[in-house]
Amino acid sequence: MKPFNSEKGFTMVEIILALALIALLMSGLMAAYWVSSNALNQVTNMSEMQYTVREARQVILKDIHSSESAEVIGLDGVQVYPGEAGSRLGLIIPVIQEEDVEYIAVCYYIENGKLYRERFMLHDKQNSGNDQFMDKIPVADHMISLSFSKSMTGVIEYELISGYDRNTFRISGRAGSKMDYSIDGI
Repeated sequence: MKPFNSEKGFTMVEIILALALIALLMSGLMAAYWVSSNALNQVTNMSEMQYTVREARQVILKDIHSSESAEVIGLDGVQVYPGEAGSRLGLIIPVIQEEDVEYIAVCYYIENGKLYRERFMLHDKQNSGNDQFMDKIPVADHMISLSFSKSMTGVIEYELISGYDRNTFRISGRAGSKMDYSIDGI
């Protein structure tokens, strides 16, 4: 008969201990993967949100710079006084086509967490009754707040606040028309 200590192989206790050690090691690796994956998703979402808000600002600035006139509109749909804040911005933008000048009204506002840019073709700048709807385009998602104010000199101050998954991003600034619509006399 062979001695008891000379047997080759694993006992059941050794196998259970090895499996427990492997399970512990795997759970540690899975936890590290989960934490790093969540951190990467959070950084990616934040950078996408910042990019979207910055791009939306560029679209707004382009329209403000090319506008002939601007009005800030409050929640009640009425134009606010200079220096007061409103949640909508309305712009009149001239579009020169060959020998004619046509006018487009552009309005920025938030609806259901999205920033929209809505355009109308103006047939008569003084009478909005016959304006023709052109399009309504979503510019940015996850918007929390949009605020505009207009100074006495016509400079528009803006603030855009976006939020996603407990993170917020705020961007603000000033802009004015860069177009000179004055007519020089002879």
